[in-house]
Amino acid sequence: MCGLASENPLKVQIKLIRKYLKLKIMADNVSFRGHSQERNHIYDLFKRTVSHGESHSALMLGPRGCGKTTLINSVLHQISKEVDLSNDAIIVKLNGLIHHDEKIALKSITAQMQLENAVGDRVFGTFAENLAFLLSCLQSGADRRCKSMLFILEEFDMFCHSGRTQTLLYNLFDITHSEQAPMCVLGVTNRLDVMELLEKRVKSRFSHRHLFIFPNEHDSQRAPQYKYRDVLVQLLSLPVQKTVKKKVRSRRNTVSEESETDAVLENSLPPHILARYPDFEHLNPDFILDWNQHIEGMAEDYKVIDTLEKLCYYSVNEQIFRNILFELVSKLSCDSPYIDATDLSTIIDKTVAPEHRVKLLQSLSILELSLVIAMKHGMEIFDGQPMNFEMVLHRYTKFANSNSSTQTVPRPVILKAFEHLQELEIIMPVKSTDSIYNGSETTANRVQKEYKLYTLAVPNEDISDAVKNFKALPTEINHWFNNSVV
Repeated sequence: MCGLASENPLKVQIKLIRKYLKLKIMADNVSFRGHSQERNHIYDLFKRTVSHGESHSALMLGPRGCGKTTLINSVLHQISKEVDLSNDAIIVKLNGLIHHDEKIALKSITAQMQLENAVGDRVFGTFAENLAFLLSCLQSGADRRCKSMLFILEEFDMFCHSGRTQTLLYNLFDITHSEQAPMCVLGVTNRLDVMELLEKRVKSRFSHRHLFIFPNEHDSQRAPQYKYRDVLVQLLSLPVQKTVKKKVRSRRNTVSEESETDAVLENSLPPHILARYPDFEHLNPDFILDWNQHIEGMAEDYKVIDTLEKLCYYSVNEQIFRNILFELVSKLSCDSPYIDATDLSTIIDKTVAPEHRVKLLQSLSILELSLVIAMKHGMEIFDGQPMNFEMVLHRYTKFANSNSSTQTVPRPVILKAFEHLQELEIIMPVKSTDSIYNGSETTANRVQKEYKLYTLAVPNEDISDAVKNFKALPTEINHWFNNSVV
C-alpha cells in the first residue's frame, strides 16, 4: 500500500486498471451470457443428480469459443452456492487430448476421487472392475449410498477414436443407464458428427440428449458486430456502485416510505476472484467514471464498429476477441492512458488478416525463398501446371549461373530445402487424376521424390509482400522476382 501511495497517481491508476481488466478478460470463467434455455437444461441435470441422486447423460455441441466450458463453470458456481457441492458430489473432469488412454483416464479419475490410497497396488482385470471398485469405496451409510458424481468430458470426440477409450465411455454410460450410482456424464465437443464415431454398444447406453450452443443464436436479430460491441463494453468497463430505490409497502398495499439501498457492483469481477486482490480499493471513482465514459464513447465510434464487422467475417470465436482485448489493455501506459480505435483496428488486422502466410515466407532461408520464386515463374510459364523438383532445380540453377554473386549450393541441400517447403505446406502434392487405385491417392505415393508433381499453396500476392518486406534479401533475388518471365 505504501508503494502505491509513493508512485505517480496516474501511473498507479493505469497499473490497477490494467490488472483489473486483464483478470476480467482472462480469469473470469463463470460469467455467462445468453443461451438461457441450454444453461437451465444443464443446471437442471446437475441439480437433479446432486440433490435427488438421479443419473443422466448428455452431449453439448458447438464451435470452439462459443462458451461451452464457461456455461458449465457458471452452472457449477451457481450450484455451489445452493448446496454443499464439495461434500455432496464429486466432480471429475477429463480431457480427450490428455486422457487418450483408459489407463491414463483411470489414474486421473482415481486422483480426482482421492482414492489413491484405497487402490494401492491392486491389479484389476478390466476397466469395469476398476471403476466398480472405485464406486464401492465411495459408498457409505446404512443404505450404502454413493456420492453423486459429475463427469465432464472435454474434447469428447477424442475419446471415440479407439475401442480402448470407448470402453471408458461405455462403462460411464452403463452406470447412468443401470443406476449403479448417481452420475451425470456430460460430453463437450465441437464435432457435430460425433455420434457417428460411437460404437453401437456405447450408443445403446447413451440417452441421446443433445444440446447445441451456437454463437449469436440467442440474439439472431442483431448483426454479430453489435454483439462484439456489447462484449467490448462489458469486458473493458470498470465497476460502478449504484443505488436503487426500494419501495416499502404496508399491509394495505400502499406505499408508506422509500429507502435507498446499495445494489451489487455493476461490471465487477466475481467475488471469489475479487477477494484475492485487495489493491483494487485504490481505484479512483472519478477516474473510473471517466474511463467508463471513454469506453462507451469508443463503442459508438463507427470506425470501431467497422473493425468489429471485419473481425466477424473471419471468426466468431469469443476467445480470439478476448485475446485481442487483452493485447489492447496491455498497451495502456501513462503516455497513452486510453484505448485508441486505431490500435484496436491494427491488432485485429494482425490477428485475422492472412499475414501469417507472409510471415511464414519471410522466415524461410534465402535458398528456400529462391525455390519458391523459381516455382512461381515456372508455373507462370506453363500456365499454372504443377512442377517437380527437377524443373524447379533447372530454373534455380539457370538463375544461379547467371549471377556470379550467388553461392553454389550442392544438389542434396537444395532437395532438402524443397522437402522443407513441403513440410511447411508452402507447396502441396497434386492429386492423380488418372489413378486406377484410390481416388484420394496422390502422385507422391508412386513416383520418385525428384519427379513428384507439386503446386504452390500460397497466392502470388503473399509471395510479393514477403519479398517486398524481406530484410537482408539479396538485390539480385529481388530483381529476379520482379523481372517479367521470359
